[in-house]
Amino acid sequence: MKLRAPTLRLLVAWGGICLGAAAAPPSEQIRWGTTQWSGDVALARRVDGEQVTLTLQPGLQRTTKQLLRNARPVAGAAALIDATSGAVLALAEIGSSSGGSLLFDPVAPAASVFKIVTTAALYERTTVSPTQSVCIDGGLRRIERKHLEPARGKGAVCSPLSQALGHSRNAVFAQLATQKLMRTDLLEVAEAIGFNQPLPFDAPARLGKLEVPYNDLAFARTAAGFQNSHLSVLGAAQIMYTITRGGQVLPLHLTAPSEPAEEPPGSLRTAFSARTAQQLTRMLEVTVRSGTSAEAFQDERGRSYLGRVQVAGKTGTLKPTATSPTSSWFVGFAPSRSPEIIVSVLLQNPDEWHRKANQVARDLLRAYFHQKGTPGVTAPL
Repeated sequence: MKLRAPTLRLLVAWGGICLGAAAAPPSEQIRWGTTQWSGDVALARRVDGEQVTLTLQPGLQRTTKQLLRNARPVAGAAALIDATSGAVLALAEIGSSSGGSLLFDPVAPAASVFKIVTTAALYERTTVSPTQSVCIDGGLRRIERKHLEPARGKGAVCSPLSQALGHSRNAVFAQLATQKLMRTDLLEVAEAIGFNQPLPFDAPARLGKLEVPYNDLAFARTAAGFQNSHLSVLGAAQIMYTITRGGQVLPLHLTAPSEPAEEPPGSLRTAFSARTAQQLTRMLEVTVRSGTSAEAFQDERGRSYLGRVQVAGKTGTLKPTATSPTSSWFVGFAPSRSPEIIVSVLLQNPDEWHRKANQVARDLLRAYFHQKGTPGVTAPL
């Protein structure tokens, strides 16, 4: 962890807005458990008893539930979000997870999805660039003290930072975070994104929770996503939405508007700059093009399941203890340069797993783009 005197920062640095703003008033929040269908229209009750129409689309909702069932996890959840409006198009959860709902509560480890936050902090608070070469040796499964320094010798592998997120190179983030970031840098950027506060949403939800340790090795492991961060499925979708909106935090919503809005809702705050959002997008494209999800998004002949649609995304995999399920994540958006749809999938898999989150997310994107009639995209079911 970089050592320098801590500095005081004003809330005005985050747009002059209190960070914990914009969740719906308690009486107007939706009670998700009351959701029911009337034909092709989803309805639910608010806390105050009023019935409201939801933004869920019946076809996508059915497909989401079925894909989760087919994955056979211990527990799982998924969300599809309209990237142009923040409307929730599908929202489903199966199984049971200790501590709360995978959709609404940050009970699952964020795993390598947290590297997005670390990357944003590096771009916002330091002078690192995507072209900067970082040399590492190992760190695939764990981070040790040797990974906090640049690797030298025959085992060293050097590559630009632009490749690190898509290939989820743990030692890159451990090294750069330790050398470049203060503890407060990581915490403040994470909280600007939405950690440790209610999600700006019309049902009770939290984005994520984070504890940032002072010890340098523990700090490095946190920055790489091994410990101390937890995330909800809607929270992961919110992070993607913020990237697609150029670093501006806008609320997701489940309630259908009673009449068309004259103009879209304003930004709640700035999480990071538009330049950082652009750099993150390009790094997330690597995940599907050549990184940790390249195989999942291609058929046995090497052809994309999504035709010409380019996807930006991030995987995450973590088994916190010997007896816990493995958290398998995929969060992303497509098309990456002109986003229409955001996908967030979490599977809590047993040791003998059936499918990974990136496969379910791929099929959710297939369902969305097939429904639109996108050339070269077939239905997943």
